[in-house]
Amino acid sequence: MAVNDRAILEANLLASPALHETQAQQILLQQGYSSAAQAYNHALDHSSNDLMVFLHQDIYLPAGWFWRLAVCLQELDKKDPAWGVAGCWGTTVGGAGFGHVYSPGMEVLGARFDEPQEVQALDEIVLIMRRSRGLRFDEGLRHFHFYGADLCLQAQALGMRAYAIADFCIHNANYQLVLPPEFYEGYRYMKRKWRGQLPIYTPCVCISRWDRDLRERKVREFYRRLRGRLIGQFRSEDPAILYERLQGSYPQL
Repeated sequence: MAVNDRAILEANLLASPALHETQAQQILLQQGYSSAAQAYNHALDHSSNDLMVFLHQDIYLPAGWFWRLAVCLQELDKKDPAWGVAGCWGTTVGGAGFGHVYSPGMEVLGARFDEPQEVQALDEIVLIMRRSRGLRFDEGLRHFHFYGADLCLQAQALGMRAYAIADFCIHNANYQLVLPPEFYEGYRYMKRKWRGQLPIYTPCVCISRWDRDLRERKVREFYRRLRGRLIGQFRSEDPAILYERLQGSYPQL
């Protein structure tokens, strides 16, 4: 995982019950990189495992998460043995969302399902792939945006598919109402690189020829800046307590 804030990492991912249920996994903390692509490619080169799970530092994995992942991947191997990329939230061509996650500002998205759902792009919060597939992150994508969508499109260009699975996790992030300039730089890069595949329905924005979704987002952000509303919801100080609250409201977690 790419790390730029040790306190957030320790309060969320490293505090996850799932990490303490098994000693089988290798944890690679990637610090000091200017982009997620650089950090994750370094991890690909130094991992001792074929199956790799790329996680944000502010992800919280409940007890049983890796057990559920194994079940989901068994179903995925049955459905498509040559799958390319999987994740916990993705969007189809047309913009329909599939997965099962907590997202700040939107509460719980999706629900539990058994059969993996094919998607066009995956959210970067959780990405799952096998090194043996030969996929790499594009280091031309600077910073920390759109690398999940790009990886999915790379897989699809090679004849592989991307899938959303239902393995519930908490993305304990600040809900940003105004996105940084790096996001828009990544958008432009993706539009140039994949112009033959437009429109691209990512979980956060539709990349299209005429930029309709992007222009609407910029208008909303303009008025939010005027009102001084940059963050819609701050991350929970204790994701374990947040998970308990969610279990009370969503019993099928």
